[in-house]
Amino acid sequence: MTKAITRWSCLLVLCLTSIGCSGISMSQQPVIEPQSPVSGEAELFAQGLDQYLATGDLTTLHLLSKQSPQGEWRARADGIIDMARRQQQLQAQDQKNNQTLTNCLAEKRLLVEDNKILETTLERLKQVLIDTELKAN
Repeated sequence: MTKAITRWSCLLVLCLTSIGCSGISMSQQPVIEPQSPVSGEAELFAQGLDQYLATGDLTTLHLLSKQSPQGEWRARADGIIDMARRQQQLQAQDQKNNQTLTNCLAEKRLLVEDNKILETTLERLKQVLIDTELKAN
């Protein structure tokens, strides 16, 4: 399940970044201004995304969200942050479910052993009852 979550997360990240880049035409050369806040946001977003993909650290994306509350790239950063939180929640739930499954399997194993012992005891008691009835006759 964790592999599936990781695959879907990567797909979601790719979709979010491609949506952000869909307005850029390849035939038009964008005007890059050295002090432009949009290019700074885009650069910070790219750094944050690279950092998240490499280490899972969301610090730079949080920084972008705080520095540019009305910025164009804030929604994308928040989307990735929310997706990462959801992924962490799903991983925690998966670990909890795995632990519960392990506990249930251990309990089942003990119950199967107890059942075998009880079946053996029941067979012995049946034999004792048969022997007692034979002796009484």
